[in-house]
Amino acid sequence: MQFRVSQVRSFLLNSDKAAERWLGKYCLIAAWLGLALAIVTPPQGTSLSVCWFKNCTGLPCPGCGLTRSFSCGLRGMFLESLHYHPMGLLILFLLISIVLVSLLPPVLKQRFADFIESRAFAFNSAYVAFVLCFIVFGISRMVAVFANSLAALNF
Repeated sequence: MQFRVSQVRSFLLNSDKAAERWLGKYCLIAAWLGLALAIVTPPQGTSLSVCWFKNCTGLPCPGCGLTRSFSCGLRGMFLESLHYHPMGLLILFLLISIVLVSLLPPVLKQRFADFIESRAFAFNSAYVAFVLCFIVFGISRMVAVFANSLAALNF
């Protein structure tokens, strides 16, 4: 698949889906579920791993540690939150923001949507940058864990 500059530019300037990307029903469901899970999960986590990727490969996925990071962040344990996942506090802030906007009256929700759509390039760019950072972090952590595992085998 070949990306063209014009396609990327078109995506970044597209205001039709900018608000949906940030405030849509899937984002809203993820925000509510993420916060609910963070509230009920103890900061040190549970003894069970729920990450199917880690259970299958032994390597952490890009999201491994997020629930514990959220849980620590909600309880004011910010250094521990950063330890579990460096992007956890940023994502927690986004989740809380999305949930708070969802509780507003429809008129104010529409104002937020209009604000996002009027600044589509900035919000779409932030979205793409966030996704890329998340993926790059996840891959680099997987490589580091794999390299450490190989180094441990060489005694």
